[in-house]
Amino acid sequence: MKSVLQKASLPQFITEQDKEKRKMELSISKTDYNYMFSYLEPIPIAASVPKSEEFSPDYEYKVLQVFTPLVENFKAVIIGLIEKELLDDLPNDMRASFKAVEDAHDKLTAATDEGAIKKFVHEAEYVNELIHALAKIPKELEAAIQGAVRLPKDLIKMVEGLDKVFKEFEKEGSTAFLKNTMYDMLATDNNRDYLAATSTQDYVDLFKTLPVPDLLNIEKQSWMPQASEQEVWQQDWYFGYMQIAGFNTTNLKGVQLSNSHSSEVIVLVDLLKKMPITDAIFQQVSGNCDLTLHQAAEQGLLYVCDYAMMEGLEGSELHKKQRYPNAPIALFLWNKIPPKGYPSTGAMQPICIQLSQKFDPEAAPIYTPNDCTHNLDTHGYKWQIAKAFVQNACAIQHETVAHLGACHLTIEPMIVAANRQLAKAHPLMVLLKPHFKFTLPINDAAIHSLIVPGGVVASVLSTSHDSSAKMIVDAHNKWRFDDQFPDRLFKLRGVCEQSLPNFPFREDTLDLWQAIQEFVGQYLSLYYKGDSLLARDEQVAEDYELQNWINEMVDSRCAAIKGMEGLIETDSQGQAYQIRDFDYLIKLVSLIIYTASAQHASVNYAQWPLMSYMPSVSGTLYAQAPTRSDELTDKHYLACLPPLDIALYQATFGYLLSNVQYDRLGHYSDDPRKSYFQDPQVSAVVTEFQMKLNQIELDIHQRNKSRPFPYPFQLPSQVPNSISI
Repeated sequence: MKSVLQKASLPQFITEQDKEKRKMELSISKTDYNYMFSYLEPIPIAASVPKSEEFSPDYEYKVLQVFTPLVENFKAVIIGLIEKELLDDLPNDMRASFKAVEDAHDKLTAATDEGAIKKFVHEAEYVNELIHALAKIPKELEAAIQGAVRLPKDLIKMVEGLDKVFKEFEKEGSTAFLKNTMYDMLATDNNRDYLAATSTQDYVDLFKTLPVPDLLNIEKQSWMPQASEQEVWQQDWYFGYMQIAGFNTTNLKGVQLSNSHSSEVIVLVDLLKKMPITDAIFQQVSGNCDLTLHQAAEQGLLYVCDYAMMEGLEGSELHKKQRYPNAPIALFLWNKIPPKGYPSTGAMQPICIQLSQKFDPEAAPIYTPNDCTHNLDTHGYKWQIAKAFVQNACAIQHETVAHLGACHLTIEPMIVAANRQLAKAHPLMVLLKPHFKFTLPINDAAIHSLIVPGGVVASVLSTSHDSSAKMIVDAHNKWRFDDQFPDRLFKLRGVCEQSLPNFPFREDTLDLWQAIQEFVGQYLSLYYKGDSLLARDEQVAEDYELQNWINEMVDSRCAAIKGMEGLIETDSQGQAYQIRDFDYLIKLVSLIIYTASAQHASVNYAQWPLMSYMPSVSGTLYAQAPTRSDELTDKHYLACLPPLDIALYQATFGYLLSNVQYDRLGHYSDDPRKSYFQDPQVSAVVTEFQMKLNQIELDIHQRNKSRPFPYPFQLPSQVPNSISI
């Protein structure tokens, strides 16, 4: 990262000449940075991407390094599906001949890796075998082609499709992956759907040349159910653990007797009105006959993921196939002594799931893992599907609200406001610039290609485009700045340490939040000086660039940030608010840095490891929620899952986003001999910040040793400075 040209300084302490220069600089900047509204109104976004914000060659090179293996995997998957389609069109004898050639070739290839003597003997044998196998092919090929009436035209279609997609790669980059080329190539006219999975192995086979995602490599432990019974992702402990250490931990809330102390918790009596679970059901699932729902709520042991925000949302249709979003409710017990199949140190135990906001004994019953609610689910097929619907809702809320809305679209207007009101030499701009890097161009790409009608999000989520946009806007309207301070947010949701003793994301992220606050406080103390806090408060109040920035941040016509409770209303017509509190400024700046770094990392970098294997979690589901009377088999779960092209899109998208990391939190220069900060007194502050981050890295690694599987998404080494992907 290049160094800024001027030493950082507060505007009230510079010469009149320098003040005029900064004023002119900001006048020019206001022509480059402006706001506009899109189909996500009233969320403000940047009207354009200034040239200075565009991707650099080194950034594009890093993306290319991730993009190249994706191209190879994409080709391998398509070729594999084409081979399957073509072979299915050939007679059995012909297929056997091709198999003989393949086997002979594999033997010959393997022989080349053996020792010289062995190699000589085997090669003679295997070459002869290969020649004999090949000799049969020409005699059979003509008859086979004559018998496969759709083969010639499909070959042309497939070749054209491949040529088209690779030209799009060159033209459009990564977003071309997520076009419907596989569907176009492999759609058939004779009722055979080669994109329909026939087993969960078909989804594993999408990782042809890529390493399988982490969730398929979770180390088996003695307390886990045997793989012959259930795969890890199917097990109830895993489903519960995802709520505290998964790809989206933002939905879990405490269930308490009242919300007088934590406004975001769910009140037990209100929950029971929607989901009328009884003590008898609760006790049969939990295994504790002495614990009632009232007692569990009173003791801080009940938790819920309630997807009420999805009620009434429309499903989408793709390739004439309907997808079905739901608004489920999933109840959990923090079980200090969990039953068999859970970690003995305590676990988030799933109790029940209702796949609608309104209970109905037939259409929307309460499902449990042991079917104690008598829903014709002896084999647990409905329970597995119910968990899939919860994971689906979590994935939809993740992509729309937790990721795009709460991170990308939250930071964007702040960047515009900062560049319009803070000069390049202002200490705040010097500090924040690395945490704003590449966010505007990455958001611009998202707005214009990923979340438009027919774009990536429309392909990989069950909700319609309008419904996805509604979720983002509704969440934006409820969002309040000060409520996002992590320590405060966990308390509001009823999931702080005093309530919930084990929450990997919370434990790790609070360490980062504390370190960021300390760093920001030390940095700002270098410029807002004084012998007392009151003296610093006065300098904050006198910083007119800061005051202008704050007022533009909260202006509904500009950045439109709501809920900055630390500001003071004034009688001034030009500035409705003023910041006079140095400590509040520290928290304000810290939250911006935290959101752009740690918070974004938690939702972005989990996409490939935890969201790319569709049987575990899919953004789309292709079947309606089961009813009580439905009689299901083991085939019904597979019928819910997306076609292989959609699965590949979601996996490819996750791989790309999860594997591009431009820089590292707290590291501001690529050259260890050159500091990004021109002010020499900042070096010691940055060094101390980096040392604290190194210690946090060690602490997280230590905590991961005792977790069911590691939670890496808050490791400082894996957290970038900015939302750059």
